[in-house]
Amino acid sequence: METNSRPEKEVSTSKQGQYRPRRKDTTPKVNPQLAVELVYQELKRVEAYTKRIEDATSKKVQIDGESLESAEKCLKNVLADFERQGNRMKSGGYVDKRVSFYSILCVVISLLFACLMCYLWVDAAKDRDNYKRYYEYYQEQAIEQKGNK
Repeated sequence: METNSRPEKEVSTSKQGQYRPRRKDTTPKVNPQLAVELVYQELKRVEAYTKRIEDATSKKVQIDGESLESAEKCLKNVLADFERQGNRMKSGGYVDKRVSFYSILCVVISLLFACLMCYLWVDAAKDRDNYKRYYEYYQEQAIEQKGNK
């Protein structure tokens, strides 16, 4: 009984036919000082953008505040105008010329239309009276023809 003193070689010989390419190190060599400098530059750019955004936001808040103040002034003016008109109406001295003109104009047009309709109605009634005897005659003829059939 002989014992094989090299069992490890047998194991290694079983892999002899396989191709294994040697891996090359593809990681680039980086200069640490250059990397730190690049990161520092990027941080400066981010800080600059952040500052620009903060400045724009604060300006927008200021602009919004100004627009709110102007809107508030406009509303106050409108309310004051309503109060003035209300006081005029209470005292009875308030007459809006435009409203009264349009009201009078509408009344005049309505009256003219009513007169036109009355004229047409009376004219149609006259025609009906004129042709009533012919209508009655033709009705009698139609009844006689139905009776003869």
